[in-house]
Amino acid sequence: MMRLLLAVAVITGLTCHAEAATFATGSSVERVLRIDGKQVPLPGGSWVVAADTASDWNDQSIGAFGYLRTLVLFRIVGGHVDTMLEINTNVLPTTDGWGMAADCARTDLVLAVVRYRAGWDGSCYFVTHTLLARDPTKAWRKARDFAILKGLQLSRVWLTAGFRTADRSDVLDVRFHFAPETRGIVPETVDRWQDSGWMSAKLDSDPQRYAFAHAVSDWTVSYSALIDAGLKNRLPDDDAITMPQAIYGAPLADVLARRRAELGLLRQAGTITPEEYTAQVTALKDQGLGSSSTAPDLSVVTAVKAISYRVIVSVSHIFVDYYWTGNYVAAGALEVLQITINSTKFYFHELAWAKYMGIPRTDSARTIDFKYIGVDA
Repeated sequence: MMRLLLAVAVITGLTCHAEAATFATGSSVERVLRIDGKQVPLPGGSWVVAADTASDWNDQSIGAFGYLRTLVLFRIVGGHVDTMLEINTNVLPTTDGWGMAADCARTDLVLAVVRYRAGWDGSCYFVTHTLLARDPTKAWRKARDFAILKGLQLSRVWLTAGFRTADRSDVLDVRFHFAPETRGIVPETVDRWQDSGWMSAKLDSDPQRYAFAHAVSDWTVSYSALIDAGLKNRLPDDDAITMPQAIYGAPLADVLARRRAELGLLRQAGTITPEEYTAQVTALKDQGLGSSSTAPDLSVVTAVKAISYRVIVSVSHIFVDYYWTGNYVAAGALEVLQITINSTKFYFHELAWAKYMGIPRTDSARTIDFKYIGVDA
Protein backbone atom coordinates (compact mmCIF):
# COMPACT_ATOMS: atom_id res chain seq x y z
CA MET A 1 0.00 0.00 0.00
CA MET A 2 2.83 2.38 0.86
CA ARG A 3 4.47 1.70 -2.53
CA LEU A 4 1.17 2.34 -4.30
CA LEU A 5 0.67 5.62 -2.47
CA LEU A 6 4.24 6.65 -3.26
CA ALA A 7 3.75 5.87 -6.98
CA VAL A 8 0.50 7.86 -7.04
CA ALA A 9 2.24 10.78 -5.34
CA VAL A 10 5.09 10.77 -7.87
CA ILE A 11 2.72 10.61 -10.85
CA THR A 12 0.57 13.38 -9.39
CA GLY A 13 3.64 15.49 -8.77
CA LEU A 14 4.84 15.04 -12.32
CA THR A 15 1.39 15.87 -13.70
CA CYS A 16 1.14 18.99 -11.60
CA HIS A 17 4.64 20.02 -12.64
CA ALA A 18 3.75 19.63 -16.33
CA GLU A 19 0.52 21.62 -15.86
CA ALA A 20 2.29 24.34 -13.90
CA ALA A 21 4.89 24.71 -16.64
CA THR A 22 2.30 25.26 -19.38
CA PHE A 23 2.33 28.76 -20.86
CA ALA A 24 -0.96 30.59 -21.24
CA THR A 25 -1.90 31.52 -24.79
CA GLY A 26 -1.23 35.22 -25.32
CA SER A 27 1.42 35.49 -22.60
CA SER A 28 4.72 37.15 -23.47
CA VAL A 29 8.28 35.92 -22.97
CA GLU A 30 11.59 37.73 -23.46
CA ARG A 31 15.28 36.78 -23.60
CA VAL A 32 15.04 33.18 -22.31
CA LEU A 33 12.20 30.66 -22.46
CA ARG A 34 12.47 28.15 -19.60
CA ILE A 35 10.84 24.85 -20.40
CA ASP A 36 11.13 21.51 -18.55
CA GLY A 37 14.59 22.12 -17.13
CA LYS A 38 15.91 23.53 -20.41
CA GLN A 39 16.33 27.01 -21.87
CA VAL A 40 15.63 28.42 -25.31
CA PRO A 41 17.35 31.76 -26.06
CA LEU A 42 14.96 34.31 -27.58
CA PRO A 43 16.27 36.99 -29.92
CA GLY A 44 14.71 40.31 -30.80
CA GLY A 45 12.38 41.51 -28.03
CA SER A 46 9.01 40.12 -26.96
CA TRP A 47 7.57 36.77 -28.08
CA VAL A 48 3.89 35.88 -27.69
CA VAL A 49 2.87 32.31 -26.86
CA ALA A 50 0.41 31.15 -29.54
CA ALA A 51 0.26 27.45 -28.58
CA ASP A 52 1.56 25.08 -25.91
CA THR A 53 0.18 21.59 -26.45
CA ALA A 54 1.03 17.91 -26.53
CA SER A 55 3.01 16.94 -29.62
CA ASP A 56 1.26 15.06 -32.42
CA TRP A 57 4.27 12.72 -32.64
CA ASN A 58 3.47 9.34 -31.12
CA ASP A 59 5.56 6.48 -32.46
CA GLN A 60 4.83 3.48 -30.25
CA SER A 61 7.67 1.51 -31.85
CA ILE A 62 10.18 3.82 -30.16
CA GLY A 63 9.08 2.70 -26.69
CA ALA A 64 8.33 4.80 -23.62
CA PHE A 65 9.16 8.47 -24.11
CA GLY A 66 6.77 10.19 -21.72
CA TYR A 67 5.05 13.46 -22.58
CA LEU A 68 6.29 15.42 -25.60
CA ARG A 69 5.29 18.99 -26.03
CA THR A 70 5.16 21.54 -28.86
CA LEU A 71 5.22 25.30 -28.40
CA VAL A 72 4.61 27.97 -31.04
CA LEU A 73 5.61 31.56 -30.32
CA PHE A 74 5.00 34.66 -32.45
CA ARG A 75 7.18 37.72 -32.85
CA ILE A 76 4.72 40.36 -34.05
CA VAL A 77 5.61 43.45 -36.08
CA GLY A 78 2.87 45.81 -37.23
CA GLY A 79 0.04 43.27 -37.29
CA HIS A 80 2.15 40.71 -39.15
CA VAL A 81 3.79 37.62 -37.65
CA ASP A 82 7.39 38.56 -38.39
CA THR A 83 8.88 35.31 -37.03
CA MET A 84 7.47 32.08 -35.66
CA LEU A 85 9.36 29.95 -33.17
CA GLU A 86 8.48 26.24 -33.12
CA ILE A 87 9.82 24.15 -30.23
CA ASN A 88 9.54 20.39 -29.70
CA THR A 89 10.94 18.90 -26.51
CA ASN A 90 10.49 16.13 -23.97
CA VAL A 91 9.20 16.55 -20.43
CA LEU A 92 10.52 13.29 -18.96
CA PRO A 93 14.07 12.04 -19.62
CA THR A 94 14.56 8.93 -21.74
CA THR A 95 17.39 6.40 -21.89
CA ASP A 96 18.02 5.77 -25.60
CA GLY A 97 18.64 9.24 -27.04
CA TRP A 98 16.92 11.31 -29.73
CA GLY A 99 19.46 11.53 -32.53
CA MET A 100 19.94 14.18 -35.20
CA ALA A 101 17.13 15.71 -37.23
CA ALA A 102 16.86 14.11 -40.66
CA ASP A 103 17.09 17.57 -42.27
CA CYS A 104 20.65 17.92 -40.98
CA ALA A 105 21.80 15.16 -43.32
CA ARG A 106 20.15 16.52 -46.47
CA THR A 107 22.07 17.90 -49.44
CA ASP A 108 19.26 19.88 -51.11
CA LEU A 109 18.96 22.65 -48.49
CA VAL A 110 20.54 26.08 -48.31
CA LEU A 111 22.68 24.82 -45.42
CA ALA A 112 22.96 21.64 -43.35
CA VAL A 113 25.68 21.17 -40.73
CA VAL A 114 26.29 18.53 -38.06
CA ARG A 115 28.33 20.31 -35.38
CA TYR A 116 29.17 17.10 -33.55
CA ARG A 117 27.81 13.62 -33.06
CA ALA A 118 29.19 11.27 -30.43
CA GLY A 119 27.02 8.38 -29.33
CA TRP A 120 23.80 9.83 -27.95
CA ASP A 121 25.08 13.42 -27.85
CA GLY A 122 24.78 15.56 -30.93
CA SER A 123 24.10 19.00 -32.33
CA CYS A 124 23.19 20.17 -35.83
CA TYR A 125 21.48 22.98 -37.70
CA PHE A 126 20.13 23.73 -41.16
CA VAL A 127 18.54 26.48 -43.27
CA THR A 128 15.69 25.85 -45.71
CA HIS A 129 12.22 27.15 -46.54
CA THR A 130 8.91 25.90 -45.14
CA LEU A 131 5.36 25.84 -46.47
CA LEU A 132 2.59 25.74 -43.88
CA ALA A 133 1.11 22.26 -43.81
CA ARG A 134 -2.27 21.60 -45.41
CA ASP A 135 -2.88 19.01 -42.67
CA PRO A 136 -2.03 21.07 -39.58
CA THR A 137 -0.77 19.69 -36.29
CA LYS A 138 -2.62 20.30 -33.04
CA ALA A 139 -0.16 23.03 -32.07
CA TRP A 140 -0.47 24.78 -35.42
CA ARG A 141 -4.28 24.68 -35.35
CA LYS A 142 -4.21 26.41 -31.98
CA ALA A 143 -1.59 28.95 -33.10
CA ARG A 144 -3.48 29.67 -36.32
CA ASP A 145 -6.73 30.22 -34.41
CA PHE A 146 -4.90 32.64 -32.12
CA ALA A 147 -3.55 34.54 -35.13
CA ILE A 148 -7.05 34.79 -36.64
CA LEU A 149 -8.49 35.96 -33.31
CA LYS A 150 -5.88 38.74 -33.08
CA GLY A 151 -6.14 39.67 -36.76
CA LEU A 152 -2.51 38.79 -37.45
CA GLN A 153 -1.22 38.20 -40.98
CA LEU A 154 0.65 34.98 -41.72
CA SER A 155 2.96 34.14 -44.59
CA ARG A 156 2.48 31.06 -46.74
CA VAL A 157 6.21 30.45 -47.29
CA TRP A 158 8.87 31.02 -44.62
CA LEU A 159 12.65 30.88 -44.49
CA THR A 160 13.49 28.41 -41.72
CA ALA A 161 16.52 28.00 -39.49
CA GLY A 162 16.32 24.67 -37.65
CA PHE A 163 18.36 23.43 -34.69
CA ARG A 164 18.60 20.07 -32.94
CA THR A 165 20.63 19.48 -29.80
CA ALA A 166 20.27 16.25 -27.83
CA ASP A 167 21.91 13.97 -25.34
CA ARG A 168 20.93 10.54 -24.11
CA SER A 169 18.00 11.81 -22.03
CA ASP A 170 16.81 15.16 -23.46
CA VAL A 171 16.21 16.99 -26.73
CA LEU A 172 15.56 20.51 -27.96
CA ASP A 173 14.24 20.70 -31.52
CA VAL A 174 13.90 24.40 -32.39
CA ARG A 175 12.84 26.01 -35.67
CA PHE A 176 12.69 29.72 -36.45
CA HIS A 177 10.40 30.57 -39.36
CA PHE A 178 11.11 34.04 -40.80
CA ALA A 179 8.43 35.86 -42.84
CA PRO A 180 9.90 37.19 -46.11
CA GLU A 181 7.27 39.96 -46.41
CA THR A 182 8.42 41.80 -43.29
CA ARG A 183 11.93 41.87 -44.74
CA GLY A 184 10.90 43.53 -47.97
CA ILE A 185 10.82 40.33 -50.03
CA VAL A 186 7.90 39.63 -52.37
CA PRO A 187 5.64 36.88 -50.91
CA GLU A 188 4.99 33.59 -52.72
CA THR A 189 1.82 31.57 -53.22
CA VAL A 190 3.39 28.31 -54.39
CA ASP A 191 1.84 24.99 -53.39
CA ARG A 192 4.92 22.80 -53.77
CA TRP A 193 8.14 23.15 -51.80
CA GLN A 194 10.33 22.60 -54.86
CA ASP A 195 8.62 25.42 -56.79
CA SER A 196 9.68 28.13 -54.33
CA GLY A 197 12.23 30.83 -55.13
CA TRP A 198 13.95 29.85 -51.88
CA MET A 199 15.26 26.63 -53.40
CA SER A 200 19.03 26.62 -52.97
CA ALA A 201 19.65 26.28 -56.71
CA LYS A 202 17.62 29.45 -57.41
CA LEU A 203 19.13 31.79 -54.82
CA ASP A 204 22.13 32.93 -56.86
CA SER A 205 19.83 34.67 -59.34
CA ASP A 206 17.79 36.48 -56.65
CA PRO A 207 19.87 39.09 -54.73
CA GLN A 208 17.22 39.77 -52.06
CA ARG A 209 16.54 36.16 -51.14
CA TYR A 210 20.23 35.36 -51.46
CA ALA A 211 21.21 38.12 -49.02
CA PHE A 212 18.67 37.11 -46.40
CA ALA A 213 19.41 33.38 -46.70
CA HIS A 214 23.10 34.21 -46.29
CA ALA A 215 22.37 36.36 -43.21
CA VAL A 216 20.29 33.60 -41.61
CA SER A 217 23.01 31.03 -42.40
CA ASP A 218 25.62 33.22 -40.67
CA TRP A 219 23.29 33.72 -37.70
CA THR A 220 22.76 29.97 -37.21
CA VAL A 221 26.46 29.46 -36.49
CA SER A 222 26.40 31.54 -33.30
CA TYR A 223 22.88 30.60 -32.25
CA SER A 224 23.62 26.87 -32.41
CA ALA A 225 26.12 27.21 -29.56
CA LEU A 226 23.48 28.99 -27.46
CA ILE A 227 20.88 26.28 -27.97
CA ASP A 228 23.47 23.69 -26.90
CA ALA A 229 23.98 25.62 -23.66
CA GLY A 230 20.20 25.85 -23.25
CA LEU A 231 19.81 22.08 -23.27
CA LYS A 232 22.08 21.99 -20.22
CA ASN A 233 20.27 24.94 -18.60
CA ARG A 234 23.44 27.06 -18.66
CA LEU A 235 22.35 30.21 -20.49
CA PRO A 236 23.07 33.57 -18.84
CA ASP A 237 19.95 35.68 -18.26
CA ASP A 238 21.43 38.92 -19.56
CA ASP A 239 22.49 37.81 -23.04
CA ALA A 240 20.96 39.98 -25.77
CA ILE A 241 20.53 38.05 -29.03
CA THR A 242 19.94 39.88 -32.28
CA MET A 243 17.78 38.75 -35.18
CA PRO A 244 19.39 37.93 -38.55
CA GLN A 245 19.95 41.07 -40.59
CA ALA A 246 20.63 41.29 -44.31
CA ILE A 247 21.74 44.13 -46.57
CA TYR A 248 19.08 43.92 -49.26
CA GLY A 249 19.84 44.77 -52.82
CA ALA A 250 23.57 44.21 -52.34
CA PRO A 251 25.11 42.86 -55.55
CA LEU A 252 26.38 39.33 -55.38
CA ALA A 253 29.92 40.61 -55.94
CA ASP A 254 29.67 42.72 -52.76
CA VAL A 255 28.50 39.72 -50.74
CA LEU A 256 31.36 37.61 -52.04
CA ALA A 257 33.84 40.39 -51.30
CA ARG A 258 32.58 40.56 -47.72
CA ARG A 259 33.00 36.80 -47.34
CA ARG A 260 36.56 37.00 -48.67
CA ALA A 261 37.30 39.71 -46.12
CA GLU A 262 35.86 37.51 -43.35
CA LEU A 263 38.04 34.62 -44.48
CA GLY A 264 41.05 36.95 -44.42
CA LEU A 265 40.36 37.85 -40.80
CA LEU A 266 40.08 34.16 -39.89
CA ARG A 267 43.44 33.51 -41.55
CA GLN A 268 45.09 36.41 -39.71
CA ALA A 269 43.71 35.15 -36.42
CA GLY A 270 45.09 31.67 -37.10
CA THR A 271 41.61 30.09 -37.08
CA ILE A 272 42.16 28.70 -40.55
CA THR A 273 45.47 27.88 -42.25
CA PRO A 274 46.76 29.70 -45.34
CA GLU A 275 46.03 26.56 -47.35
CA GLU A 276 42.42 26.47 -46.12
CA TYR A 277 42.06 30.17 -46.89
CA THR A 278 43.31 29.67 -50.45
CA ALA A 279 41.02 26.68 -51.00
CA GLN A 280 37.93 28.53 -49.73
CA VAL A 281 38.68 31.69 -51.73
CA THR A 282 39.03 29.53 -54.83
CA ALA A 283 35.70 27.85 -54.03
CA LEU A 284 34.09 31.30 -53.66
CA LYS A 285 35.38 32.31 -57.06
CA ASP A 286 34.23 29.10 -58.76
CA GLN A 287 30.99 28.28 -56.92
CA GLY A 288 29.86 31.39 -55.04
CA LEU A 289 28.78 30.73 -51.46
CA GLY A 290 27.45 27.31 -52.33
CA SER A 291 23.92 26.24 -51.74
CA SER A 292 23.87 22.99 -49.82
CA SER A 293 25.44 20.83 -47.22
CA THR A 294 28.74 19.09 -47.84
CA ALA A 295 27.38 15.83 -46.47
CA PRO A 296 28.24 13.14 -49.07
CA ASP A 297 25.52 11.07 -50.66
CA LEU A 298 25.40 7.37 -49.79
CA SER A 299 26.07 6.35 -53.39
CA VAL A 300 29.12 8.65 -53.53
CA VAL A 301 30.55 7.16 -50.34
CA THR A 302 29.97 3.66 -51.67
CA ALA A 303 31.67 4.46 -54.98
CA VAL A 304 34.73 5.89 -53.22
CA LYS A 305 34.95 2.80 -51.03
CA ALA A 306 34.68 0.54 -54.09
CA ILE A 307 37.50 2.37 -55.88
CA SER A 308 39.84 2.44 -52.88
CA TYR A 309 39.20 -1.23 -52.15
CA ARG A 310 39.74 -2.17 -55.80
CA VAL A 311 43.14 -0.49 -55.92
CA ILE A 312 44.39 -2.50 -52.95
CA VAL A 313 42.97 -5.80 -54.20
CA SER A 314 44.15 -5.33 -57.79
CA VAL A 315 47.75 -4.77 -56.76
CA SER A 316 47.80 -8.08 -54.90
CA HIS A 317 45.81 -9.99 -57.54
CA ILE A 318 48.06 -9.10 -60.44
CA PHE A 319 50.96 -10.98 -58.83
CA VAL A 320 48.75 -13.99 -58.10
CA ASP A 321 47.38 -14.02 -61.66
CA TYR A 322 50.85 -13.92 -63.17
CA TYR A 323 52.06 -16.67 -60.81
CA TRP A 324 49.32 -19.04 -61.99
CA THR A 325 49.30 -18.15 -65.71
CA GLY A 326 52.94 -17.28 -66.30
CA ASN A 327 51.80 -14.92 -69.04
CA TYR A 328 51.65 -11.13 -68.89
CA VAL A 329 48.76 -10.87 -71.37
CA ALA A 330 46.65 -13.47 -69.58
CA ALA A 331 47.36 -11.90 -66.22
CA GLY A 332 46.38 -8.48 -67.56
CA ALA A 333 43.14 -9.81 -69.07
CA LEU A 334 42.20 -11.48 -65.81
CA GLU A 335 42.90 -8.27 -63.93
CA VAL A 336 40.66 -6.22 -66.25
CA LEU A 337 37.82 -8.71 -65.80
CA GLN A 338 38.22 -8.68 -62.02
CA ILE A 339 38.25 -4.89 -61.86
CA THR A 340 35.13 -4.61 -64.00
CA ILE A 341 33.04 -7.43 -62.54
CA ASN A 342 34.14 -7.44 -58.91
CA SER A 343 34.02 -3.65 -58.53
CA THR A 344 30.44 -3.62 -59.82
CA LYS A 345 29.43 -6.42 -57.46
CA PHE A 346 31.13 -4.68 -54.53
CA TYR A 347 29.43 -1.35 -55.26
CA PHE A 348 25.88 -2.71 -55.38
CA HIS A 349 26.45 -5.02 -52.43
CA GLU A 350 27.73 -2.14 -50.27
CA LEU A 351 24.93 0.16 -51.39
CA ALA A 352 22.21 -2.39 -50.63
CA TRP A 353 23.75 -3.37 -47.31
CA ALA A 354 24.14 0.22 -46.10
CA LYS A 355 20.65 1.19 -47.22
CA TYR A 356 18.57 -1.83 -46.28
CA MET A 357 20.47 -4.31 -44.13
CA GLY A 358 23.03 -2.37 -42.12
CA ILE A 359 23.28 -3.44 -38.49
CA PRO A 360 22.49 -0.43 -36.27
CA ARG A 361 25.22 0.71 -33.93
CA THR A 362 24.36 0.29 -30.26
CA ASP A 363 26.31 3.41 -29.26
CA SER A 364 24.36 5.76 -31.54
CA ALA A 365 21.00 7.37 -30.94
CA ARG A 366 18.05 6.61 -33.16
CA THR A 367 16.90 9.43 -35.39
CA ILE A 368 13.57 10.85 -34.25
CA ASP A 369 11.74 13.57 -36.15
CA PHE A 370 8.62 15.23 -34.81
CA LYS A 371 5.52 16.43 -36.64
CA TYR A 372 6.14 20.03 -37.63
CA ILE A 373 3.83 22.90 -38.48
CA GLY A 374 5.06 23.01 -42.07
CA VAL A 375 6.64 20.95 -44.82
CA ASP A 376 10.14 21.34 -46.24
CA ALA A 377 10.20 18.68 -48.92
